[in-house]
Amino acid sequence: MKQLLEKLQRKPYEFQVQDVVQWVGASQKRMDALVAIMLSNNEALAHRAAWALSHIGETQPQLAVPHFTTLMACLQQPNMHNGVVRSIMRLFQFADIPEALHGDMMETCFRYIENLKEKPAIKAIALTILHHLSKLYPEILPE
Repeated sequence: MKQLLEKLQRKPYEFQVQDVVQWVGASQKRMDALVAIMLSNNEALAHRAAWALSHIGETQPQLAVPHFTTLMACLQQPNMHNGVVRSIMRLFQFADIPEALHGDMMETCFRYIENLKEKPAIKAIALTILHHLSKLYPEILPE
């Protein structure tokens, strides 16, 4: 955990997301530590941890599976940092979302798309997630 904190606390120009991704590797324990930091009250560290989380989601989304419910709950929180939301959504676009979360994920995606103040990147990721889910739920396509 100390190593992870040191990596995340580097000055922005020194921080390298791939360094954190390599440190986590295939370790569930290290992934758990990364998620814990992302959920912390330290906004700078949370943003950097979420950024690394999204990259891990591209190559090893199975490491995030134990945290899906928690990550989904984060997306429901008002005033969540835009970078953290974007990173969590990015992770979900690469993951096989469990059926139990499909409804919540679709609602969340539609909420982001309909929000006029939402950032375009989050809207684009939400559309990608909905496109993936439309293969299972073609009735959402007209929406």
